[in-house]
Parts: sequence; structure tokens; C-alpha cells
Amino acid sequence: MPSDYFDSDGALTEYDRWRRSRWEEMAGPDGKAGRIAYRLITESEQEVPEVPGRWTSTGFSGSLTLTAARAEGVSVDDQAVDGAVELTSASRLSFPGGRRGTIEELRGTHVLVVWDPAAPTLVGLRGIEAWPWDPAWTVEAEYRPADAGRLLEVTRLTSPSMRDTFPAPGDFVFDLRGERHTLRAFGVGSGTLLITFTDGTSGTDTPGMGRWLILPHPKDATGTARIDFNRAVVPHHMFSAAFPCPLPPRENHLPLRIEAGERAPVFEKEAAVGTATGPAV
Repeated sequence: MPSDYFDSDGALTEYDRWRRSRWEEMAGPDGKAGRIAYRLITESEQEVPEVPGRWTSTGFSGSLTLTAARAEGVSVDDQAVDGAVELTSASRLSFPGGRRGTIEELRGTHVLVVWDPAAPTLVGLRGIEAWPWDPAWTVEAEYRPADAGRLLEVTRLTSPSMRDTFPAPGDFVFDLRGERHTLRAFGVGSGTLLITFTDGTSGTDTPGMGRWLILPHPKDATGTARIDFNRAVVPHHMFSAAFPCPLPPRENHLPLRIEAGERAPVFEKEAAVGTATGPAV
């Protein structure tokens, strides 16, 4: 992060660049708000309402097969499907109407993910409400690694909801508003940590399911890290119900109002209450 981050002009410039990249992530040509389906494939010849074809899985360690007739307009890796095709996590699927698909995994189960360029959540997204940037909401935190292999169980917003476990490699301890707080972090990729948290604004000014902080894993086993609540984001589930987002663990509730960061997405015909970050920003 630039050394001038806390200078008013430099910090706002860096923050504005981040806000633009955040908007592109959710509302750009491949924006996450266009996700329309997250379907676990658990049956033989399973049909998925959003796309044609029949799907058969023998478990994630086994095979996933798509069966479709040429007239259904399905292709895999730019090749038209006419019969049965075995899929992998690298397969690129195309469907009529510009819809696209990928294959993911959740707790040992194949998942079909579908994105639609005409999804109402994508074309109707007008902004993301956020509090004005305030350097007072940036704190220095101590990173405390957990015991090796620590896992934390959480609820995912699937239909029906399900329990899942995440690696929880460490905690961040910091002082804010005269009190000491601790937030547990999940490992969600190489070098990336996710903090899901609730606070005094949750369920009123911000989503009841909490918000997220996405941080780089500290380079040292112990040390300090900067937590900027101005970069707290609303979960992907608030942009599309097709995201199986985890709910925050009970330990990650902050007993104060964090009036910083994102508040809510703004869709067409909805009135923005706070500062909206949208295409014009």
C-alpha cells in the first residue's frame, strides 16, 4: 500500500481506485451480479431449471457428465454438444441467450454455476451505498496465528442452508473506540484471508448477514496488519442469491456501530439513502 495512504488526497485517490475496481467486480461486463444459479449436482440425469441438458455426477472424485441434443444449443469449450460429454473444473460451458457455466466443488459435490448477461440483478444494479471515507476507521491490528489445522464451522446460504467448515488460520486483535476486539479470519485462497463480521449496524443500516473484510495473509507468522473498515463490503449474496455465502461466526460480532464501508447494493427503482458508488464514480 502506498506510503501516502493516510494523506487525505493520496488516501482518497487510493480508495476511489478501489471503489471503481469493486464496481467493475460486481457490475462490469463479467460482473458477479450476473450469477443466476449455483446448483449442486447430486442425482443421475438431473435437470437444472436455468439451462438445458441433463447432469450426472458420481461424486467430485468421480465424473460429471452433461447430456444434451445439438438442438438444445449447448457447447463445451466451443464445441457443440450432441450426446454425452464428460466435464472437468476447466470446462467452459455456453448456453442459449449468452448464458455461461463453470464447474465448482462444494464439500465433495460437483456444482454448476451459471452466469447470465441479462440477469436483472446485473442490468438493474445502479450503485453500492457506502459511508463516506473516514481515516478514523483504519486500525493497526496484531495478527495471532491459531493452532495448526484450526477449522471453524459456519452456515452457508444455500437452499436449503448447509453447514460447512473453513480453515481459520489466525485472529486479528485491535483497539477501536477505546475497546479491544478480536476477529477470526478464514483462509479462502493462496495468501488471502476473509473476515466475516456483524456489528451494531447489522440488520438496519447494513445486511443482517454481516459484511466482509478481505485481507492479504500477513507475510510474517506474527506481526501487525492494517484493517480498513472503509473497505468493508456487503456479501455477494446481496447482489445475487446464487452465491452460497457463509454467515459470520458468533465470535465475530463487534459490539459497536461500524459506520464505514459498504451498506447495500442499489437496484433499479430503489432509492439510494447514502453515498452510492456506481458507474459515474
